[in-house]
Amino acid sequence: MKITKTHIDQLYTFTEKHYVEWYDLQTELVDHLANDIEQIWSENPKLSFEDARDNSFKKFGIIGFSSVVEKRQKALNKKYWLLILKEFKLFFSLPKILLTAFLIVSYFSILNFLENKNILISASLTVLVLIQFLFIYKTFKKIRKKQKATNKKWLSENIMATFGGLGFFVTIPFQIYQTISYSLPNNYWLLWTLSIFVISYSIVLYIAIKIIPNKMTEYMVKNYPEYQPIL
Repeated sequence: MKITKTHIDQLYTFTEKHYVEWYDLQTELVDHLANDIEQIWSENPKLSFEDARDNSFKKFGIIGFSSVVEKRQKALNKKYWLLILKEFKLFFSLPKILLTAFLIVSYFSILNFLENKNILISASLTVLVLIQFLFIYKTFKKIRKKQKATNKKWLSENIMATFGGLGFFVTIPFQIYQTISYSLPNNYWLLWTLSIFVISYSIVLYIAIKIIPNKMTEYMVKNYPEYQPIL
């Protein structure tokens, strides 16, 4: 026996009922279940579709698809950050490193010139955070609009839109600086470190907002023909 389109539709419904809300992950699970059901049928052709499906599902253990969802989320997060790292390294290789070095030196020079350095640091933090959360807001707004139109949620879009929690990380160096700056007003190493951090973080945001969405869209269109880009 072979899996039919009706069976495939039923498997999508089955995965959704078992708390798999992401369509890209549903597709992977449906493909796995379909292949396994056909294998079960080859050994026991008299078995009904429902029984074969349940036998296949039992192989996922007591927690069902939960472990698969968790592993897939970790895998996609890792893929996202590997893409970020790959693009980030280019900004510290020729020829882009010349622009990176210019930006770092320029930021350091301005920071070193200012008497009240916290003004520039606070402004930098504010701009970086606002850019990040503006992107998150606009992206989720587009995602929700597309979800209503297509009735499909994509895990890859959710990962792309959330940045992996960068908003919490960005404030740490500034908090450290504000704690020790009063006693180290002429600490050039600290100023250089802050300059490198600000420019590096700005580069990461540029990559996450301008480069990665296009690359992830290309990947999704290639692997999921029904995927509709949001950006």
